[in-house]
Amino acid sequence: MLVFSRLDSLLHSTAGIVAFCLLLTGQNAAAGAAPAMPSAHPDTWATPVDKSINLHRMSPTLYRSALPNRQSMSLLQTLQVRTVVSFVKDDDAEWLGNAAVERVSIPLHADRVKDADVLRVLRVVRDAETRGPVLMHCKHGRERTGLMAAMYRTVIQGWSKEEALREMHNGGFGDEKDIVDATRYVEKADIAKIRQALADGKCSTTLLSTCYVRDWYQKTFGSASKTALTQ
Repeated sequence: MLVFSRLDSLLHSTAGIVAFCLLLTGQNAAAGAAPAMPSAHPDTWATPVDKSINLHRMSPTLYRSALPNRQSMSLLQTLQVRTVVSFVKDDDAEWLGNAAVERVSIPLHADRVKDADVLRVLRVVRDAETRGPVLMHCKHGRERTGLMAAMYRTVIQGWSKEEALREMHNGGFGDEKDIVDATRYVEKADIAKIRQALADGKCSTTLLSTCYVRDWYQKTFGSASKTALTQ
């Protein structure tokens, strides 16, 4: 009864009403408010190594960057990079010189990437990682590289799309307005289907893909046809 009496007297004053409302608001906030999003940089995101070429370390065996230059070679040698996968038309031989590094050229356009392209890149990267660290790059290390990095995160490492896209947009790789096409592909990608196609050794998620024709042509006419089909 004493509690109700004190409550009744409290509510009869303006200050008391305000205090009571604040009390209720504080209790509700404490009980039902959603936890604030962490502001710290997630430990699992790619970490910067050399900002001059937008070089980041995604894992102990995978790096991403913009187009390197001759000055980058000493650093890449220190990182023991064994394979370089390029998404631009320029030949990496210009900056790699005679370095004992395997070069893989897979020219891409972010607005025209297909599942077959993703499967090809993921298969090359995954296989190359067994021989040592891999660097994948495009011109700016932002969109094409960002797209493939997100697909590696989801298909190979099992990240959710939301996690991969959050890293793509907030990981410090460049302006968000320059990754619109990459974002669109990742948002629409059927991760489960791509993962299954990778496990089954398929070159695409659809039988109508031209990659099946390319593979048949190469098997039928030999390695001499490889250059003509990839130009």
